[in-house]
Amino acid sequence: MRASGNTRHHAMFQAFAERARARPADEALVLGHVRLDYGRLLSRGLAVAGAIAGLPRPSPSAMARRPRPLRSLRLVALVAGNRIEFVEAFLGTVMAGAVVLVVDPKLTTAQGLKLFERLAPDLVIHDPAVAGWVSSPEAGLLAGGFLALTGGMGCPYRLWRDRAMGEQPATADLPAAVAPDQPFLIATTSGTSSEPKAFIRDHQSWAESFRNSIAEFAIAPGETVLAMGPLVHGLSLYATMEALAAGATAVLLDRFDATRAAAVAAAERADLLVGVPTMFEALGRGLDHARARLPGVRAVVSAGAKLPPALARNLGAALPRAEIHEYYGASELSFVTLARSGRGDPAESVGRAFQGVELRITGPAGEALPAGEVGRIDIRSRMVSAGYVMGGEDGSGFVALEEGWSTVGDLGRLDADGHLYILGRAGGMIITGGLNVYPGEVEAAIAALPGLGEALVFGVPDPYWGEAVAAVLRAGPETPPVDLIELRSRLAGRLARHKLPRMLWHVQDWPLGSSGKIARGRVRAVIAAGEAGPPQLLDEGVAGALPTR
Repeated sequence: MRASGNTRHHAMFQAFAERARARPADEALVLGHVRLDYGRLLSRGLAVAGAIAGLPRPSPSAMARRPRPLRSLRLVALVAGNRIEFVEAFLGTVMAGAVVLVVDPKLTTAQGLKLFERLAPDLVIHDPAVAGWVSSPEAGLLAGGFLALTGGMGCPYRLWRDRAMGEQPATADLPAAVAPDQPFLIATTSGTSSEPKAFIRDHQSWAESFRNSIAEFAIAPGETVLAMGPLVHGLSLYATMEALAAGATAVLLDRFDATRAAAVAAAERADLLVGVPTMFEALGRGLDHARARLPGVRAVVSAGAKLPPALARNLGAALPRAEIHEYYGASELSFVTLARSGRGDPAESVGRAFQGVELRITGPAGEALPAGEVGRIDIRSRMVSAGYVMGGEDGSGFVALEEGWSTVGDLGRLDADGHLYILGRAGGMIITGGLNVYPGEVEAAIAALPGLGEALVFGVPDPYWGEAVAAVLRAGPETPPVDLIELRSRLAGRLARHKLPRMLWHVQDWPLGSSGKIARGRVRAVIAAGEAGPPQLLDEGVAGALPTR
C-alpha cells in the first residue's frame, strides 16, 4: 500500500496507517482467540471504506430528516457488542469520510427507533442476537439497508466485507481528504437517569484528543492496552482507537468479567488497564481473593466516576507497579482533568487540567470566580464535541459558551494549586434549612472514609428542613452496613453539620448501566419502590418521602 499526501487529513488514523505499512505483522487487536495484525486490520478497514464510499448518496427523504451537518454525508449505524468486526467497520466508515452512529444495543425499542427516525442511517450493521429491535419492520422503514453480524461462513457482513476486499486494488490507500471540522461520530450519552442525548464529533476533536492523551498516559508503540468495557461506550471505544493511534495492541473482552479480565491481563502482559471504578473494584476483589497480582501493569486509567480512595489504595497491592490515572470528563467534553497517584494529587480532587485544557469556575452572571469559590465548571479545549443532534432542547447538558468555552453544568471549585473538586450537577443541589449542599461533596467525603466505598447522595422533601440530605451505601463482605449515627460521627470532622445525612439506605448491589457506571436513576427507583426497605432516620422530623432528584 503506497503512502499518500492525504493521510494528514485523516490525522486520527495517520499513525495507525503508517504503523500498518511499516510493521504490518505487529499485533493490532486481540479479542478471545482472534488476533489481528496491523496489516490485516488496515486492509479490512480500507475494504469497508471502499464499500461505504460506493453506497448511494443519502436519499432526499433521509436528508430532509437529518440535522443540517449530516445531510450530505453517508451515515452508518453500528449496533453490536464487542467484536473484531465492530472495530474494522468503525475504522472503515471513518476512513471513507462517512459518519458512524454508535448505538447501544441496550437502548429500548422506542429509543432506538427514535434515533433511526431522526438520523436516517444509510446502512445498519447489527448483531440480531443483542438488538432484536433492529430487525423489526418499523426499523426497516427508517434506514437505507441492513447487514447482519451473525458469525459463521454465511455472515452477511463478512460476505460484503470479503467481496470488497477482493475488489480492493493492491495500492489501496486512505480515501480523499476530509476537513478537520467534518463530523465522523454520533454517540449517545448513557441515559442512566434520563433520555439519551445524541452528540456529534468532528475529526479534529479526536485528533487533538489522541495527541494529548497518548502523551498524558505515555502510551508507547508495542505496548498492550486492555479496554475492559463495551465498545458502544466512549471509554473503551476511545481507548481502543487511542491504542491503534499509538502503535500499541488493543485487547478487548467479549463482556466484562473480573476473573476473565485478570486472566487476560496476565496472559497478554497488559501494560495499561482501562475501565470504570466498578470494574476495578471487581477486579481488585477477584485478585485479592485469589491472592494474585499483576506486576506487569504499569498504569490504570479510570474514568466515568470518582475512584474511591480506599479502592485506589487496594489496587496498589494487586498492581504494585501501576500508577493510577483518574480522569474527569464528559462524553460531550472529552478530557477535563487528570489525577495521578504518583504526583500527590489530593484524594478527594479529580486532579488538574488535562493537557490541552483550560479551566475556570464561573458565577451566576458568568463571572470568573477565585480559588475556593463554588461555581459552574467551564472548559476550553479543541477536544470538545460539536454539540447535540438529538436531545438537549431544554438547555440541559452540553452548552457552548462565548470565546470557545463550554460546560455540561457540573459544579465545583478549584484550589490554589489548580486541583478541581466536583460538587455535583447544578440541578442536583440540595437546599436544607436554607443552606446549600452539593451531593458530590458529601459523596466524596463518604468515599474517603475507610471501609465505606461509594455512596449516592440526594435530597428528600422534608416539612421542617425543606429538604433532608439522604444517602445510599452499598453493603458487602468488605463493607458491612454502617449505622446512621456512626456515619454522621465519622463525617463530622469533614463536613459542616447541615451537610451530614439525615436518612440512610443500604443496598446489596448497585444497579449498573451498560457502561458499567452506577445507574443513579435506577437506584432512586429501587428506593422509591421500597425494595431497599425503610431508611434509617435521624429524627421524626424527616418525612421519609421519596427522592425528588
